[in-house]
Amino acid sequence: MSDQVALTGADQVIRTGSAYLAGYTIRETAGAAAAVRIYDNASAASGVILAAVSLPADGSVDVMYPSSLRALHGVFVDVVSGTVEGSVRIG
Repeated sequence: MSDQVALTGADQVIRTGSAYLAGYTIRETAGAAAAVRIYDNASAASGVILAAVSLPADGSVDVMYPSSLRALHGVFVDVVSGTVEGSVRIG
């Protein structure tokens, strides 16, 4: 079972400690391309990249990992460009 954490549309901490990334849903909302990266880090856009998402204008993606990805240090979402909404699933 996993918890869903809503995206704020800006860079954000999802979890500060060890977690499992179970998946994510991300949608571009402003009619322009967007890019998002999810890191194994408690507070910054650095370290191991767990997921890198590029979305076209009005695009969306929904990913579920059958075997969750382990994030040893935490989970941080970096909105590299564009405007997005959605959620990250962690366990």
